[in-house]
Amino acid sequence: MSLAALRKQIDQIAPIIKAQSGNVEETVYGVVDKINEDGTPHFIRKWKGVIGNMRPTDEEPTIYVIEKLEPAILKYKKYKCLYGGRAGTKSIMVMDTVVGDVNANGSKVFVLRERMKSLKDTIYAGIVGRIDSLKIKGFTPVPSEREVRHKNKGKITFGGMQNIIDMKGSFEYKYFLMEEAARTSQQTIDTLGPTLRGVDGAELWYVWNPESANDPMSLEFIVPFQAQLDKDGYYEDDYHMIIKVGFEDNPWFMHDQSLREEYEKDLQKKNEGRMSESRFNHIWHGAFNDDIDNSVIKADWFDACIDAHKKLGFEDKGGKVAGFDPSDVGNDAKGYCLRHGVVFTDVREIDAEDANRAFDIASRDAKASGVDTFGWDCDGMGALLRDQAAANFQGTKIHTFMYKGSEGVHNPEAVFKPVGEYHIRDSKKNKDVFGNKKAQNIINFAERVYKTWEAVTFPNKRYTDPSELVSFDSEKIPANYLQKLRSEACRMPLKPAHTFKFYTKQEMRNGIKQPDGSKIIIPSPNLFDAVVLSFDNSANITQSRVNKTHRPQAMRPMGR
Repeated sequence: MSLAALRKQIDQIAPIIKAQSGNVEETVYGVVDKINEDGTPHFIRKWKGVIGNMRPTDEEPTIYVIEKLEPAILKYKKYKCLYGGRAGTKSIMVMDTVVGDVNANGSKVFVLRERMKSLKDTIYAGIVGRIDSLKIKGFTPVPSEREVRHKNKGKITFGGMQNIIDMKGSFEYKYFLMEEAARTSQQTIDTLGPTLRGVDGAELWYVWNPESANDPMSLEFIVPFQAQLDKDGYYEDDYHMIIKVGFEDNPWFMHDQSLREEYEKDLQKKNEGRMSESRFNHIWHGAFNDDIDNSVIKADWFDACIDAHKKLGFEDKGGKVAGFDPSDVGNDAKGYCLRHGVVFTDVREIDAEDANRAFDIASRDAKASGVDTFGWDCDGMGALLRDQAAANFQGTKIHTFMYKGSEGVHNPEAVFKPVGEYHIRDSKKNKDVFGNKKAQNIINFAERVYKTWEAVTFPNKRYTDPSELVSFDSEKIPANYLQKLRSEACRMPLKPAHTFKFYTKQEMRNGIKQPDGSKIIIPSPNLFDAVVLSFDNSANITQSRVNKTHRPQAMRPMGR
């Protein structure tokens, strides 16, 4: 017999021996696919044993699991991730599973939060409540020690990640459970994996409702597997089991009047325009939540711009403009975009060892695409690229420009004419309204997005010149970059000031304070910056130049 086979046999026999000796009681899991007419659950399968090593049984279940989450008890994986919207039973499932495994196997579980000041910040009360509901004996809550202990020496410990160094000594735990994990930091993710060791079959469980697509949890466990998760709601490899679960998977949902009323109330609010579609989808369908307070672009607006040229029936024609943001910190990703008229056909990051190499790649790709204009952000590191640009585009007829958002505004004496939500009470000049050129261009771009949303949502309201709109071609732009651009665009908050001003990248990295007192760390928006700078007035191509180069005229950008 092989060592692996022997170990598996021991795993199967050990709990039985313990149970027979009175130390533990094996847990029986019932998989529920629907609710019977009399209100009782309908079981399609019943399992008994160790998580990751179950055997069929006909015994009465102690714990109920919905069918969508059944793989989480049947298979061992180092990382088990359950995410999605409201009412998917994921929180109840993990609490019940933790309680059942401690009871059956004497396991030790560490229930974690990124930040914890007291037990009120945890699911301590929830777990104690589930122990009572399941009528499982042998547990003793010890709140003074932040633990729930079992007579079989198993325990559930609660703690935060404030002092992450101390966690590196936590070798005795079989499970780490990070609940409400949406704001888990990259440092925590990187630390917990190597820390969970020393116990056979140890697993790290993450449970959360996702927030931004650019958050560490999304980038680590959703975005890389997005296509399959969108298609199947499930992804699995040698290390990961990732399950997207929602109210649609919950057979109790239609029998829970309170939950059903909440859903119907929010659905009515969405239909009446009192709740954005993006927020509704975040709450109930587990979609990314990229909206933040005081952002100049709403997620619903951005979503309307995806394939807007197809929805509204205009073509991607006109001049071709490439934009490049080399970033202002050396290890930041570099943003690149290409638009044909007002239709973006390429938005992506360029991963290179430094800004110079990334600039060479951007220049090469722009030339290969036949661009008329190439612009780059010269605030910060970009200022050093002037000579490189001259060399890269020497001998071509491509118009190049250096974009400096910190400079004064275009057309400073022109009167500001607001569109959409950007109103100033009294007529003022551009120089009085915008803090700098960057602010002017962001507001101009936000107005394009708003006009596009308006044209798509209310097609008969008024005619809008397509040259004043914007569209992102979803067939040509990789889905992960389109989602990242959405997050960057919808997390661009105005800075409190008498004029339109925006936070610097360093201020965003340090954290933007929200009305509730929390801080949101916003990664460098290099895709968004590249897209915005591509509409700068400097991207204009005069008719005389177009005639000389035999190139089509560029779409008129919304400049003031």
